Amino acid sequence: MKKLTITVFIISLLLLLPDYSLISGYDNEAKRLPVQDIQIDDAVEVDKLFDTDIVQTNDEEQDVEGEQLELTEKIDLIKEEKNLLTSVGDAETPEALDSLRTDTDGQEMTDVLKPSNIRKDEVKLTLFDRVEEYRVKKGDNLWEIANSYRIDIDTLIGANDISNMNRIQVGDVLVILPVKGILYKINPGENLWTITRDFAVSLDEVIEANGITNPDLVKPGKVVLLPGAKPEFGYQERLSQHFIKPIDARISSYFGMRWGRMHEGIDFAVNTGTRIRAARSGKIIYSGWASGYGNTVIIEHERGVRSLYAHNSKLLVSSGQRVERRQAIALSGNTGNSTGPHLHFEIQINGQPVNPLNYIKM
Repeated sequence: MKKLTITVFIISLLLLLPDYSLISGYDNEAKRLPVQDIQIDDAVEVDKLFDTDIVQTNDEEQDVEGEQLELTEKIDLIKEEKNLLTSVGDAETPEALDSLRTDTDGQEMTDVLKPSNIRKDEVKLTLFDRVEEYRVKKGDNLWEIANSYRIDIDTLIGANDISNMNRIQVGDVLVILPVKGILYKINPGENLWTITRDFAVSLDEVIEANGITNPDLVKPGKVVLLPGAKPEFGYQERLSQHFIKPIDARISSYFGMRWGRMHEGIDFAVNTGTRIRAARSGKIIYSGWASGYGNTVIIEHERGVRSLYAHNSKLLVSSGQRVERRQAIALSGNTGNSTGPHLHFEIQINGQPVNPLNYIKM
């Protein structure tokens, strides 16, 4: 009995040694394997040692069974360690990592594997991501607001529709840019190269500020932040000239939120073929088809001030042409994304659509 006990004890020690095999004994240095490479089949040899024909007393049988159980538990532990190490080596997906976050006792393992421990401030935000809003409070004025955010008054003007500097109201929401510059909506016929050239700003800086991966994929309608760009139209000029209504018709849809999205102009309900007039004199910078807008005309009245006329059935002017106030530029229609014949009319100040009713002389 003592011999069997000693034998079991020696075998137990040998199984726990990483450089020993029950079949071949110690391997030479060239053949030594790490723990995870122990063959599970080796444990079968241990089981064979317990197949004996020796007749023993009940007490001896119980001792042997207890020793066998203890040895079997150690073998199972080795198997678990092997499986765990193999799983770590193969863990390439979040699901695999999740299965390794608790040990065999259900205790939490190293926090390094927890995605929740990734600091939020380590995620790099673009300048566009850092654009925020400010709600005007009693006693506020634009100069103090701009100074508190360390931007100039031109930057505040370039990001907001401010028709009168001295008439901001409590509750008004202002867009605050993180740097000096402007927000700009890309129009039909424009791209990042033409815009950065016109505003004399760095294309690379614009790409980085907006997190743009491929400038070729930036389409009209996208709003971008132009760091360093200066508004081309100041607040004093906004009151000096007015627009006329481009057509005498009922307004069917106003500027603001509509159907869960921003409606960036006003719609005039009018029959197809009605003449559309230039709301102010200026230069035609675009006359053609635009995605969503259909047949579209864009007039630049002065740097930083534009008007847009969409969904026309026919265009009467060409790009580069000079037009005067009240001159016919198109015939109304139902082209592009339109639910019926009407004129969609926008006024853009410093590249941003504003409420036309603040600028039209009724």
